[in-house]
Amino acid sequence: MVIAALLSGCASVIYERVGEPAGEVLSVHRTVARFEGFEEVPCQHLTSQCPNACTHGGKYARFAIVEYTGYEKPGQLGDEKQPVFACRVALRDGSPDPQMPVALRAALEGLKPGQVVGLDWKHLYVTSPEGSKWPERVVTRLAE
Repeated sequence: MVIAALLSGCASVIYERVGEPAGEVLSVHRTVARFEGFEEVPCQHLTSQCPNACTHGGKYARFAIVEYTGYEKPGQLGDEKQPVFACRVALRDGSPDPQMPVALRAALEGLKPGQVVGLDWKHLYVTSPEGSKWPERVVTRLAE
């Protein structure tokens, strides 16, 4: 019944990104997902700055994807459909992740484990003015 309400548009949006995120869109994911809770993720020791001078790891909101309601992959490099999704809420020291909008963080912290929500995100390829490039996965919508 919850899934039917989400698909029929009767769900209340608790977060929606205003404006398009910067970057080349590699894939767009529109899903129904189950909030699994928060997880502390340690640094994975991937760079020479790890673990003391890096910003890796932290507190992540974790979701299991129940079903896809929409999916686009305009090029070859976008993510395929995913069974799980996670986004960082806080850094390892417990301070809020500066990349996460305050409204989204508040919405995520209001969820209860097992709660089914509408969750949309975009997989982007971002280029800085200096020419650095990296992938980002940006939540665009969260609905109860």
